[in-house]
Amino acid sequence: MRVLVVGAGHIGMPIIYHLSEKGHLITVIEKDEKRCKEIAEHSDAAIFNGNGIEIEIWKKIETDKIDAMFILTNDDETNLQVCQIAKSQFGIPFVIARAHQPEIIETLKKAGVDVVICPSQETYRLFLNALETLNSEILYENASEDFKIIKLRIPTNGSIIGKTVDHLGVPEDCRIVGVFRNGQLIYPTKTFMFKGGDKVLISGSLKYVEEIAEKIRHVEAT
Repeated sequence: MRVLVVGAGHIGMPIIYHLSEKGHLITVIEKDEKRCKEIAEHSDAAIFNGNGIEIEIWKKIETDKIDAMFILTNDDETNLQVCQIAKSQFGIPFVIARAHQPEIIETLKKAGVDVVICPSQETYRLFLNALETLNSEILYENASEDFKIIKLRIPTNGSIIGKTVDHLGVPEDCRIVGVFRNGQLIYPTKTFMFKGGDKVLISGSLKYVEEIAEKIRHVEAT
């Protein structure tokens, strides 16, 4: 696969080395001359020293052969401009971009980015997961898409024990995707009965996922 990488900072460098080791054909645009020399010493990438918004650099690249692209600079405005060039002027088929601030995510998507990754947002999710893995884990969350997937364990004294999926009153914008019990994945029907220790997968709208999760977490008063 031919991959174009714009920005070889602390995120871009490991990606370049990894892709190079896997045998992909890498082209790099990086404005820092020192980093360009370091990449040249440790990979077989074709390197262009400059800014990703410089059209003259783009004209030197065989863009019609590029399969995918990473936009990884530390500046959101630059990443947006690079994306616009990649999509509107050169038709790069698949673009993955970094978002420094979560507020830029939707703008990048509208500009044509296929996958937007916000490290600060991902770090936030990982820290919450670290706290919540005692009883639940966020598998995926995207506020802009109003979608969330979580996995949570029913407490041994949970009030939902002995009750069915139908009893939860799951709304249309939410689903009980599956239940892990004794190492097996079960796809529950409305009459499926919960047991203590079951791990339940819930997906859907953020609001309704949390509402169902609260019902599952609820414990009997002692």
